[in-house]
Amino acid sequence: MILTNLHAVLEDRILDDAVIEIEAGRIKDVRKREKEEGIDLGGAYVLPGFIDTHVHGTDDDDAMDKDPEGIARISKNLLKEGTTAFLSTTMTMSEEDILAALESISSADSPGARRLGIHLEGPFINEAYKGAQNAEYIVKGSEELFRRMNSAARGEIRLVTLAPEKQDMAFLDYLDSEGIVISLGHSDAKAADVETAMAHGARRVTHCYNGMSKFHHRDLGLTGMALYEDALMSEIIADHIHTSPRALDMLAKNKPEDRITLVTDAIRAKNLPDGEYSLGGQKIHVKDGVSRLESGSIAGSTLHLNTALKNMLESTRLDLVQLAKAASTNPARTLGIDDAHGTIAPGKVADLTVLSSDFQVKRTMVDGEFRYER
Repeated sequence: MILTNLHAVLEDRILDDAVIEIEAGRIKDVRKREKEEGIDLGGAYVLPGFIDTHVHGTDDDDAMDKDPEGIARISKNLLKEGTTAFLSTTMTMSEEDILAALESISSADSPGARRLGIHLEGPFINEAYKGAQNAEYIVKGSEELFRRMNSAARGEIRLVTLAPEKQDMAFLDYLDSEGIVISLGHSDAKAADVETAMAHGARRVTHCYNGMSKFHHRDLGLTGMALYEDALMSEIIADHIHTSPRALDMLAKNKPEDRITLVTDAIRAKNLPDGEYSLGGQKIHVKDGVSRLESGSIAGSTLHLNTALKNMLESTRLDLVQLAKAASTNPARTLGIDDAHGTIAPGKVADLTVLSSDFQVKRTMVDGEFRYER
């Protein structure tokens, strides 16, 4: 297959008037167009497929529903926003509910975007910054409990969000030894807690600014440390609701371009009308696309990743090449799959997102096959 008449967003530049040649599901070549015949993309921008490492659900399906068919539907519906791979993300609920959800997720097919595994968001968090998580089921992490969870998940847990100040460092050491990505979030950590956690394997922050101790000039808290520590990958929900345009640009100003990851934190209400829904067993209300608990706390989002990219381009100093890293390259590196995913280059898997100049998704390709066309 040859794709022609496009702008290829590469790791270090945009190649205009380009051709991408695909063979056996992988990229064979990327070059300037000459006279090749092929699928004419009409001058669209082609980016490496988006990887959403924090998504709960969409279109009335949720990872906690204990429904493998629902996970398959999520996989298909994420294609509409250019997402080609994702981590199904859980919530803080009872151990019984989490185990059942993990079993169903790990048994699900992914006919659309590829499911890369599971993001365990809680229950190892701090009630002080629980956000939309249910405080009744917050527990301290342990190797024994995690083994039960990962056994139910058939070994598919790839990333864990936790509050370091509530854990024994032996638990972080265990997760790190198992190759689990440790992300700090829903946390009241002091700067010293963050430093200690980093020494025990933590290298990421969940939804920067949200659900975490705030910056103070006498103690940076988790928010300040997320901005200060270059080694920490900072996940961000760029919806102008969780984070203002200036907050987005402050992140862009303070973090290296290879330390920002765009996520949606999306819930089942995405793509649905305003109304009443559930999240982690709790009632939420969605009005004008903003989801909140009855207490008024923001509860996930209805954000699309292509919109997150657009918001970042309009609100920050980052360009499209840098934002492709935030949506694709950086999450691929976090998960250790960047040898095959996350950039447009010969030999890489042909997971591609085709965008119009106004960031509308025109097509989404997975494994060299267009699985979505608008």
